[in-house]
Amino acid sequence: MKKLLIALALITSCTYTANAQFGKISKKHLDAATKTARALTVSDAEIAQYCQEYIDWMDKNNPVCSTTDEGPKRSGFAKRLENIVNMIPESERKGYDIKAYFVVDQNAFACANGSIRVFAGLMELMTDEEILGIVGHEIGHIVNKDSKDAFKKALLTSALKDAVASTSGAAAALTDSQLGSLGEALAGAQFSQKAEYAADDYGYELLKKCGKDPKAMASALRIIQKLVDEAGGAGSKVNQLFSSHPESGKRADKLDQKYAKENK
Repeated sequence: MKKLLIALALITSCTYTANAQFGKISKKHLDAATKTARALTVSDAEIAQYCQEYIDWMDKNNPVCSTTDEGPKRSGFAKRLENIVNMIPESERKGYDIKAYFVVDQNAFACANGSIRVFAGLMELMTDEEILGIVGHEIGHIVNKDSKDAFKKALLTSALKDAVASTSGAAAALTDSQLGSLGEALAGAQFSQKAEYAADDYGYELLKKCGKDPKAMASALRIIQKLVDEAGGAGSKVNQLFSSHPESGKRADKLDQKYAKENK
């Protein structure tokens, strides 16, 4: 905490110094520094509230699969994902809100408040065990605080700093425009290579806890790598989705090496 306070002090002092050289202090720059400092110190409780606002908005703007849906295909995805999640020991899945979106995109994401969404397009390409590995990967990002860090960075975007800075100890009610900006920032969020490998390991170990073949985590990553390879071109939608990830094929190779070492 002491280091954080020093860092925040430096943000303000550096802004002050830079503008004092020109004979006056820029109120605009001081305000920006203050807003940045406020966003950096947002509490875990506020993060949870912002995450809930965001996931509510996402669920409103995407078709959420339910077991009670009239369409057999849409309800089928919900039932299948429910069965997959039920493979996880109750103590491991407690507190997580895991649902499927009835969309063709191949993706999955997690929020720091325990919300995980898996896209139907990805489920169509993977076995139950592979989807279980993907869910485990996303849980790993939550457990390892990667999702919280990404969310906090997204709150630093200009469209949200004003809303965050205007509150103290309570999350602001974000507008649709601000939530859309937050979504764009999160879509471009980059986890470190270390974070991605750690999340892969979490999915691998979760498969073992569920009594499933942990190699399914590697095969899921190879499906993602195949999607990227087949899409081609840096501007393709699939490449944009996975551009921040270390190469999925290499991550799969690392898991295969781990499996081989464990099963000599």
